[in-house]
Amino acid sequence: MSQLVVGRRSIGARFAAGETSGFDYMRLSLSVLVMLWHTFAVVWGERGVTPEWYQLFMRMVLPLFFALSGFLVAFSLERIQHLPTFGLLRALRILPALGVEILLSALILGPILTTVALSTYFTHPEFFRYFLNTVGWIHYDLPGVFRDNPVPWVNRSLWTVPFELECYVLLAGLYLLGMYRRTWMLVAALVALSAFCLWYYRDYSYADAPLVPGRLLIAYFLAGNIVCKLRDRLPGGLLAAACALAVGWLMLTNVAATIMLSPLVVAYASAALGCLAPRKLPIIFTGDYSYGLYLYAFPVQQTVYSVFRSDSILENFLISLAATSLFAAFSWHFIEKPILGLKKRLIPKSWSRSDAKSPPAGQVATPPVGNAAPEQANAN
Repeated sequence: MSQLVVGRRSIGARFAAGETSGFDYMRLSLSVLVMLWHTFAVVWGERGVTPEWYQLFMRMVLPLFFALSGFLVAFSLERIQHLPTFGLLRALRILPALGVEILLSALILGPILTTVALSTYFTHPEFFRYFLNTVGWIHYDLPGVFRDNPVPWVNRSLWTVPFELECYVLLAGLYLLGMYRRTWMLVAALVALSAFCLWYYRDYSYADAPLVPGRLLIAYFLAGNIVCKLRDRLPGGLLAAACALAVGWLMLTNVAATIMLSPLVVAYASAALGCLAPRKLPIIFTGDYSYGLYLYAFPVQQTVYSVFRSDSILENFLISLAATSLFAAFSWHFIEKPILGLKKRLIPKSWSRSDAKSPPAGQVATPPVGNAAPEQANAN
C-alpha cells in the first residue's frame, strides 16, 4: 500500500523533497547519446546513413533536453522573481564556459591543426568571425581546420545556442507581461507557437532531415515551463514517465503530431524522469559535466578523426568520450563552478529577494544549452 501511495506522489512533491538525481542522470545520458549521434557524421559524413530506429530514438533526445531545461529554468525564475537577476544568472551559467571553449578552439586547436600558414590563419575573416559564437551568432569554420575530414565543421553543436537564448527571452517576456502567472496563458502561448511551427515547417519531412526542427525546440522549452507550473498536480514516478515517453515516441514519427501534440507529453516525461531519486555515483557526479560534454565533444571528435583517420564509429566514440570527459571536468571545476560561486558578489543585494524559497539540493544547476546532430542545422 505504501508503494502505491509513493507512486501517486506528484512531481512537485518529489521535487520539493529533493528527489532530483534523475535530472543529473538525464543530462549526462542525453549528452553522451548526442555525442554518439555526432560520431556518425564525424566519421562517415554524407556517406553514412544511420538506422531508422536509431534516428527515431535520437529524435527524442533534443526535445527532452529543451523540455528539461524549460522545467528547471522556469523554477529558477519562480524562485528568483527578478528578471535582471535571472538574466545575469543565465549569462553566468552559459557564457564563460562557452567563451573559453571558443578561445581554446580558435587560439590553440586551430593553429595546431590548420593546413594554412599561421600568418594566413590569424588574419583570415573566418578566424575573426568564429569569435561571434560568444554572442550567439554561430559560425562553424576556422581557416584550414578539418577541411580534409568528412565534415569541415569545428563545432556544429553550437547551432542550438541561439534557440536556447530565444527560450530565455521568451520566458522573460512572458513573465514581464504577467502571462507566466496564469497557466492558461502559457498554454495559449504554446498553442500559438505550435500553430506557427506547423505553418513554418509545412514542407518539413523527416525523410530529408531526421530530427526535430530547430525552431520547434522552443515549444518543448515552453512546455517544460507549463509542466513546472503544474508540477503539484501531475503524478510522478517511473510508470508515468514510461507511459509519456511511449506516447511521445509514437508522436515523433509524424511531423504534424510532433509539432502540435508532443511538446507537453515529452515535457511531462522529462520532469517525471528527473524527479526520480536513483542513487548517485560519487565518482561521476562530483560535478555537472554535461555542459562541458556539450561544448567540447564535437571538436574533440573531429580531432580524433583527424589524428587516427579511422572509419570505426566505436573507436572514435570511445576515444573521444574519454578525452571529452577530461575537458568537461576541466570546464566544471575551473570555469563553471568558480564562476557560479561568484554570483553572490556579482548580483547586487538590492536585486535579491529575501523571501524567495531555496530550491531543493542540486536544482540550481541548469542543463546544457542543447545539442544537435549537424544534419538538422541545415533545416533551420
